[in-house]
Amino acid sequence: MKTSRRVRLLVNAFMIAGLGAVGACRGFFDVSDPTLIRDQDIQNADGANGRRAVVYAFFQAKIPLSIRDVALFTDELSFDQQPQFANPSNEMMLDSRNSEGYEALHQGDDPHLGNLGFLVTYTSLAIPPVREFTPSPLKGDYLAQLFSYRGYAILQMAEDLCPGFPINDVTPDHLAIFSDPYTTDSAVSTAIAALDSAIAEVKDSTAYGNLARVLKGRALLDLAQYSEAAAAVASVPDDFLYTTDPTYGNTIFNMDDDGNPDWPSQAFPVGNGEWGTGLDFVSEHDSVRVPTIYRRRGFSDTTIAEYAQAKYGPTTQFIVAGGIEARLIEAEVALHGGDPNWLAILNALRTPTGLDSLHDPGTPDARVDLLFHERAFWLYLTGHRLGDLRRLIRNYGRTASSVFPPGNNPFIAVAPYGTATAIPFSLAHESQYNHHITGGCTTR
Repeated sequence: MKTSRRVRLLVNAFMIAGLGAVGACRGFFDVSDPTLIRDQDIQNADGANGRRAVVYAFFQAKIPLSIRDVALFTDELSFDQQPQFANPSNEMMLDSRNSEGYEALHQGDDPHLGNLGFLVTYTSLAIPPVREFTPSPLKGDYLAQLFSYRGYAILQMAEDLCPGFPINDVTPDHLAIFSDPYTTDSAVSTAIAALDSAIAEVKDSTAYGNLARVLKGRALLDLAQYSEAAAAVASVPDDFLYTTDPTYGNTIFNMDDDGNPDWPSQAFPVGNGEWGTGLDFVSEHDSVRVPTIYRRRGFSDTTIAEYAQAKYGPTTQFIVAGGIEARLIEAEVALHGGDPNWLAILNALRTPTGLDSLHDPGTPDARVDLLFHERAFWLYLTGHRLGDLRRLIRNYGRTASSVFPPGNNPFIAVAPYGTATAIPFSLAHESQYNHHITGGCTTR
């Protein structure tokens, strides 16, 4: 396929998906202009692959933004801004866990839900033509890729967003589907269905098969289906790693002033005991899993030393899933089942890196704390932290105030911490076109 035609196909697919999301899709093709690509023009293998390429490109470009949001909302990254520039921003609202401010800021869009939702839409447009037109040697793995990405997007929604959010979609002939509100559990179950499809379709690609298995294990932990989670990841090797494409750049690195210590207005330092109970990602000096570098004194409080993350460079890949996560899932399952092997699994991950061995802290709560500490450090800046914190509440009986305690933001005097325990969605934006969504966040 010529490059110019491939570009036209990608642009066309983006336009289809965007229109599908707002319910104005079918009319796009009801035209007589011969310069426009009609639907029947791309009903072939090249057209199917063009739509698949759109999904791939969107996944690489937008998923890191979701990882960034999770980092700010949790204790992984903080937000510091010079007082004279302290206007409300998306980053400020996320770091402060300010649901009202987030809602007010996004009357006309919803970046976190929107990016994940569009990925779902794009997979809906790509899967049917790939199934119909892609030659057999490639079809299974292409479908596994698309279903894995779809499952990832829905699972991230479930873990990040407050319940009551929609998973809007589009039919293969470009008609909008506006969803009812989803609970966390129902969204996770929807993600598992997509991941099961990926596992069923995969033919030769170990990458997409293992990606789907790790994601499914992660989802089953969310549902407290522990033995099923262990079974899902049992065949995933220790050295498996699925990452984003480095040619798309690295959002987290670019947030950190592109390495410029003299950035004039804002900074995104690594969290260090944020909220008073957040983990000490800096002061534990874990250069293996959370490498940091000193950047500056705080803008708002010059007594605070700010450290930037050094895990990612300008083109470093984001880690989406891997064998380490598979072993962490197995360790949690063992701990939940009273199997003392949970500690051996954690130490088997640490030993090759030179990290000291862990010791049993002796009490059930302390063991859970240790396990989630290890998850936090191994999975730092990979989009897992918010799901883990919410799982501590859902599955382990922790109180919301102990996991997300309110208090004052040390960096922004005008933005004390709110009480949100999940990223809100913009009801004002969503209800403009989805009449099923008439209420905001629910408790479940």
